Amino acid sequence: MHTLSGRPATLLPLTAPAVAVNPADMRVTVGDIDVEVDEAGQVGPAIVLVHGLGGSRRTWEALIPLLARSARVFAPDLRGCGDSTRGTRPWTLAQAADDIEAVARALALERYVLVGHSLGGVIVEEILVRRSTDVAGAVLLSTSSRLNEKASENWRRLADVVEARGLSDSPSSQARGYAEEFAAAHPEVVTAHARIAATTNAKVYAEQARAASSYDYTDTLPLVTCPVLVLQGLADRLTPPGGSVLLHRALPATARLEMIEGAGHNLPIEMPERIAAAVLAFAASA
Repeated sequence: MHTLSGRPATLLPLTAPAVAVNPADMRVTVGDIDVEVDEAGQVGPAIVLVHGLGGSRRTWEALIPLLARSARVFAPDLRGCGDSTRGTRPWTLAQAADDIEAVARALALERYVLVGHSLGGVIVEEILVRRSTDVAGAVLLSTSSRLNEKASENWRRLADVVEARGLSDSPSSQARGYAEEFAAAHPEVVTAHARIAATTNAKVYAEQARAASSYDYTDTLPLVTCPVLVLQGLADRLTPPGGSVLLHRALPATARLEMIEGAGHNLPIEMPERIAAAVLAFAASA
């Protein structure tokens, strides 16, 4: 057991990927967009999954059937991602949070647990600081509460490059999103998700990257009133573990941080069984 900021952080072993099962899909209209949502599960707590930069609801393919065993799961495509329409409003963190809250209302979810990965985690933070009574709890995967100037410059540079050259489907360009051992052992997974990421509209990707280039919730996260679980891979090469430590310290003392041995940035893809178990246990208690 390791202690971070006076609170325990559990080291969890890495497990093999699960077999994905296709859930049912639906389309809901919120504001100026039509949102594609995957739905699975009949009973249990409601869980809303928020994917990250350049992703889609397919990010959660391996995780959804595991969660659906004892929860109702909803995985929307963000504005302009996957099969959701782009709409006309600016792509900002606040707008993305508005969209997720509107989807939850359209689905008549009175109390739900939010699970956000990477940029999706930042969007969940935006919702958390609003202190909505509809949110029963949140799980933040591979994310941080703020960026330094160098990271902000990198995001803006990435946006410019993608806008000028488009997105690559090269597995090597995506491999840093995984632990080195996982990428070497599962090249077919890296290749498949590289192809999925390359289907993202380059303009939307650039808009997301610019939205992600500047945020700082450090001063407002202490006001969060619901339970929060932070999950972080120790082999994450995109969002190093230090960011999750700072995030954890900014949250109220009831928040928990779990560091996962041998896991990279793409936790839902690399170790769905372990993440599903953690999310379900958290949702049951929240």
